[in-house]
Amino acid sequence: MKPYKRPFLIALTGGIASGKTTVSKWFEKKGFQVYYADKIGHIFLEDKDIISKLVERFGNNILSDNKIDRKKLGNKVFNSKEDLYFLNNLLHPKIRKETQRIIDNSTEDYLIFEIPLLFENRIEKAFNLTINISANKENQIERLKNNYGIPLKEIEQRIKAQMSDFDKQKLADINIENNGSIDELYSRLENLLNIIRKLKYKEVKELI
Repeated sequence: MKPYKRPFLIALTGGIASGKTTVSKWFEKKGFQVYYADKIGHIFLEDKDIISKLVERFGNNILSDNKIDRKKLGNKVFNSKEDLYFLNNLLHPKIRKETQRIIDNSTEDYLIFEIPLLFENRIEKAFNLTINISANKENQIERLKNNYGIPLKEIEQRIKAQMSDFDKQKLADINIENNGSIDELYSRLENLLNIIRKLKYKEVKELI
């Protein structure tokens, strides 16, 4: 019997192109329920009130067919700390509220949330376990160029806009390095899964 009515809560984070989504998909294949903070945020980008506030801030050029064009919006906010703060301040309270709703209504033994800005938003205390996926800058750049065709200047802006991996490693409960092959990553995850199965619940804070 679970010591708490809620699931064991795991937060998965990491820098851009670190491989955190690859890790999330691996956990899904293992039967875990995984939620993605970015996907939750994308739902709110369809909210008329949110669209209105974003257009007021950035203008109509962030729209395509009267909907928020996430690529255009990203180009705006990653060039300005103030604009990025505005976007995060607009979306993240809603994302936290929806995440807490998911937790409160879940009957799963474990829940995993992929949250890129976990430590930046200081919500790590709401989870039993925090996992940081890390990759060196060279690998981040190579993956973004090869997989998404993002220009080098934009890549560097996005990496610079995020908390450093060094700081994330200090805050995370567990760090997984992803600088080698996919088989090496999967091997580390198998070892991690054995650790997770043995961990105990602890008191955590609510997100709202």
